[in-house]
Amino acid sequence: MDEREQFYLVDVLIRGGWVMVPLVLCSLVSLAIIIERLLWGPRRERVIPPEFVGEVRRLILAGRLEEAHGLCRATNLSVARVIDAAIRNVGKPRGQIVEAVELVGRREVVRLRRFLGILGTIVPISPLLGLLGTVSGMIHIFSVIQFEGVGNAAALAGGISEALITTVTGLGIAIITLVFYRFFLHQSQKALMDMEEVALNIVDELSQFEQSSNQISRVEAPPSKRMP
Repeated sequence: MDEREQFYLVDVLIRGGWVMVPLVLCSLVSLAIIIERLLWGPRRERVIPPEFVGEVRRLILAGRLEEAHGLCRATNLSVARVIDAAIRNVGKPRGQIVEAVELVGRREVVRLRRFLGILGTIVPISPLLGLLGTVSGMIHIFSVIQFEGVGNAAALAGGISEALITTVTGLGIAIITLVFYRFFLHQSQKALMDMEEVALNIVDELSQFEQSSNQISRVEAPPSKRMP
């Protein structure tokens, strides 16, 4: 960016008036959150590491539920807490297991949607601040007309510039923030559904393993002796 572009940017900020201060703050906060979510957001390979899920599945199919439970408790991942909820309810009806998994999932989705509430607040605030700048610019225009008449074109242009700059800035911030807000919201919801699916698949595998084990034990059990 050369000196002419820097001067133009500073000039636009100044002509936008005092409303540009909160608008610039909104844009900086929004940009910081967008970068943070893009770098450390809930992508599948980060939320559901294949190595961890494979190890938990191996322990469960081997009948080592306590070790699987301990591994989930020792792992600071949302999917670990969701799977642990399924493990702790093994043996109960499937409906109760699904409810337990969904309950933990609703708590974990708050972690996955970290900072999205701030983005959701910036979306409606930015155009309102732009509207406030528009009203401020119109007040400035009518004040010039009242005291100097319509002959002072430079003074009138200052009020018009303030109104238009703040409106465009507010709308631009809101549109960009809304696009990323919806994207991150969908990303977190998909991650939650994937975690619940993994947990319930593990429970189904465990149920099949327990049924096959019970059938084997019934076949191997010696017949009971009848009392004379």
